[in-house]
Amino acid sequence: MALRGKSGAQRALTPWLVGTLALALAASAGATSAELPRAPAGSGDETLDNAVAAVVVAALGEQFAGHEPISIRLDVVDVVSTSERDRVVSGEGRLRLGDDPDWIGFRYRTRYDGSFGNAGYPELVLGGVGDVERVVPNDAALVRQLDDQVVAELDRTQGGGARLQLDRIDTAEAGHRFLRIDASGIVDFGLRGLTPIRIESLYDTARSTWQRVYYELGLVGDASE
Repeated sequence: MALRGKSGAQRALTPWLVGTLALALAASAGATSAELPRAPAGSGDETLDNAVAAVVVAALGEQFAGHEPISIRLDVVDVVSTSERDRVVSGEGRLRLGDDPDWIGFRYRTRYDGSFGNAGYPELVLGGVGDVERVVPNDAALVRQLDDQVVAELDRTQGGGARLQLDRIDTAEAGHRFLRIDASGIVDFGLRGLTPIRIESLYDTARSTWQRVYYELGLVGDASE
C-alpha cells in the first residue's frame, strides 16, 4: 500500500519515473493491441505533450509506488492559454496496473510553462470517466481500514491526536478487480483546528490490499474544474 498525502506543497519528481515517459504514450510491451483503448490524444505541441505525460506518469508512479508497473494513456488533452507563455492543460486518461485487462479512468490538470517547456505537479482524480464503473454499497470493514490508515499517516506527519470525520463516502467497482473508494470530510486537530480533507483510494480485491491511498488537506480543487 502506498499512502501519500499532500498539504499544498508541490512534490519533487522522481527522476527515474520521469524517464518512463514512454508509458504515457504506449501500452506496456507485453500488451496486445486488442487490450488497448483508443489511440492516445495530443495537443499538436509535442514538447507540451511530452512534458504533461512525464508529470502524469511521475505522479501516478509515486502514488502507486511499490506495486505493479503502470501503463497510462492520455485520451483527452485540452489546452487553455492563461498568458503569453503559460497554459492550463487538462483532460482524461486511463491507467492499467501490470497486465490487468481493465483500464481505470482518471482526470488530470496541470500548468505548463512554455518558456521552459515544463509542467507542474498535476492534480489527479481517479474515476468518473466513461461508463465502465458501477456504484456499489460501501463496505464498512474497508471504510474502517481506510480511516485507520489515513489517521495513522496524519498522526505521523502532522502530529498525534488527529480525528477524522467523513461526511461523504462513495464506492465504485473499477473493472473486475478493484474498488475505488473516495471520501471527503474534516480532520479535527484539536487546538490546531479543523481542516477539510479529500481521500482517494483503490482497493485490490484479488490481493486484499490497498494499491493506493491518497489524501489532500485544505481547500483542494478537483481536476475536473
